[in-house]
Amino acid sequence: MLRLKRDIPVVGSNVGDRRSRGDAQARTGDFEIEDATIEVAVGLPDEKHLAQVVEALEDTDLEVWLLTRHDRVASWQHELQEFEGVDAKRVVVTAVESFVGQNISEMGGFSVKGKASQLQELFKLYNDRWIAKVGTPGIRIVVK
Repeated sequence: MLRLKRDIPVVGSNVGDRRSRGDAQARTGDFEIEDATIEVAVGLPDEKHLAQVVEALEDTDLEVWLLTRHDRVASWQHELQEFEGVDAKRVVVTAVESFVGQNISEMGGFSVKGKASQLQELFKLYNDRWIAKVGTPGIRIVVK
């Protein structure tokens, strides 16, 4: 939302990404932005997420991004290459830390003060919009 200056629907992680083809709210991933689907999978590679990537790639020209923890990128890349039906060349697998960090750095003009300001905005957006709708107050981000 901060990077693209646009509204992105707030949907809880426990809501099914794609319930059925007839579902008006069905999504191909956690986030759909123009011609891209972004799926966040911080755990180890699993059947659910691998099948979801296959489905997102079917009959589409979508660019699929899979964001995971930095120590799991290689595992996800390997599993995607081995999983039947996945064209691994069409899936960008990267660390969520790098993805968010690069955007914060760029938006902050690569200055320490700018990055701190952008992080404050990100935390405010997260606390005010995401926690208010789908989270619990106990997982608010507070900077001291």
